[in-house]
Amino acid sequence: MKIRIKGNSIRLRLTKTDVQNLKLTGKVEEKTVIGENKIFSYTLEQDKTAEALHSTFENGKISVLLPTKELDILTETDEITVQGYQDNGEAGKLFLLIEKDLKCLDTTFEDQSDMYENPKTNC
Repeated sequence: MKIRIKGNSIRLRLTKTDVQNLKLTGKVEEKTVIGENKIFSYTLEQDKTAEALHSTFENGKISVLLPTKELDILTETDEITVQGYQDNGEAGKLFLLIEKDLKCLDTTFEDQSDMYENPKTNC
């Protein structure tokens, strides 16, 4: 799973393995060790009681919580994304986007073996 944060948006990209793990366990987690006792982590996890996609931030960890309906869309269909907005006290709200990670169409050195086929044929 990859994270991209820009302004008031959080975007998570899931590999095939991430989607399988989400389906089996209801959770995917990543972390970045910045230094001793300095860890940034983020999770995507199922929230069976939630009606909408939402997030929390505590102790250096971003948790994006996914209602069962959206989890099923990602794990049981060919849909590529689910998205939502969360009230954060700002006029524009917080945009949350969860998407399947697609193979790049241009040259890259990144291992793409666990990514989804890109439905586009060129850039």
